[in-house]
Amino acid sequence: MMSAIRFVCAMAASLLPSRHWNRISPDLPIERGAFAAGIATMFAGATVGIPGFLAHAHAETSAGLDLALARMWKTEVYRGDLVMGHSGLAIFTFLLLTPAGWLTMYLLGTGTYRAIAAYFDDPFGDPMLTGIDYVVSHGWTRRATRRAIDTRETREGPEVADRVVSPTAAGIPGCDFAIVASRRKEGWERGVAVFTQGGCYRLGDPVERTINGRLRTLYPLTAHADLEVVRKSVRYDLPPGFTR
Repeated sequence: MMSAIRFVCAMAASLLPSRHWNRISPDLPIERGAFAAGIATMFAGATVGIPGFLAHAHAETSAGLDLALARMWKTEVYRGDLVMGHSGLAIFTFLLLTPAGWLTMYLLGTGTYRAIAAYFDDPFGDPMLTGIDYVVSHGWTRRATRRAIDTRETREGPEVADRVVSPTAAGIPGCDFAIVASRRKEGWERGVAVFTQGGCYRLGDPVERTINGRLRTLYPLTAHADLEVVRKSVRYDLPPGFTR
């Protein structure tokens, strides 16, 4: 009984976006449950679609018959093609123009796709729930990133020109000089070669410090005098009149 309950719970959990599956208890066989959930979704689509289509086809046939009889009273000619047309198009009008048809296509389509994917060891959650999760999480991430950027820029204050300071002033021994920037520089990370008008330098570990109440990023540079291969580089113009 407990195994059956766990399997049913695994089927339900498999509908969740797959990125959340690692949060689910390992006792639930979620991969096997995904296959069964796909099959169950297909049956649910059939349960909705078959009676819905029969009712829709009956209504369409009746409408075609009513139209043919109305034409016959006027022209004394029975238009059987009107009945056949309404009946023949019933499957398309049901699937494309009715809520029940939309639900049927979604359940049958996603159920089949999820069952096949799970059978080949590539299961995934319900596409609609996955889409909703993506929109919500993506929006939350963008807002969180924007808040973090705004908070940092508030701490950094207005953007100002870079300054070049000595190792002693920077408090970073072992480098030739350091660049003090009011904004982080994209791509400037440890080991990057910095080409300037005065030569090539190797970038050390960037350091963040609060200077005069403002957050600053310090980039220590050391002359690139060895034969180490340059794998990544940036171009930087030192302030006029700078000398080491």
